[in-house]
Amino acid sequence: MRQVRVSDQVADYIVRLIAEEALEAGDVLPSEGELARRFEVSRPAVREATHALAGRGLIAVSSGRSPVVLPLAQGPFADLMNHGLAIGQLDMLHVIDVRRGLEEVAAELAALHRTEEQAARISVLAEQLRAAHGDADAFWRLDLLFHQLLAAASHNHLLLSLLAGIGDVISRSSQAGLMLASGAEDWDTILRVHQDIASGVVDRDPSRARAGMGAHFVSAIGRFERMATQNKKG
Repeated sequence: MRQVRVSDQVADYIVRLIAEEALEAGDVLPSEGELARRFEVSRPAVREATHALAGRGLIAVSSGRSPVVLPLAQGPFADLMNHGLAIGQLDMLHVIDVRRGLEEVAAELAALHRTEEQAARISVLAEQLRAAHGDADAFWRLDLLFHQLLAAASHNHLLLSLLAGIGDVISRSSQAGLMLASGAEDWDTILRVHQDIASGVVDRDPSRARAGMGAHFVSAIGRFERMATQNKKG
């Protein structure tokens, strides 16, 4: 018990050290031996602390080398969401609700911060989406690229990390939502909201980009709810 308590203290110190010294991803931390000397603790206690932080995605450890600060991890949020889906505590509507909150912000920030190159790529993707109208498989693959590009164009590393971390869940929810589209009216709505998002980002209109993303998710939620209603009747 004493060893666990000491290693927790060492781990807390390392986290504070990263913040206080403004270390960045790739920066090298003091060696295991140096940390042991600073705390007057055993090397095993330091090793336990660094491995615990590595498990949390904060640092990287390797034999014979000092720990290294890692960039934002993508794993924990994704693991949490995938676990919730696996045990039935979450469903795709829960996923879409969370995506909506994150991606409305991403669209708004993309309109504010996108580069000219990113704007050009978004315009190209918007036209490719138009050509894929009605083809769920083709549209889905382009849609994933579209949303990834918007996240990158936001230039917000935390937002990008969160969305990248749940990329597989986003992929599944997008595919499921598109497969529920029935008829020209659904597809016209799907295409229109994507065009609205794209034009808002390209024209640097954050309100239009965010509204388009909101409408996008309202449309998707409506299709899932329609399916649920039909299943109940069946």
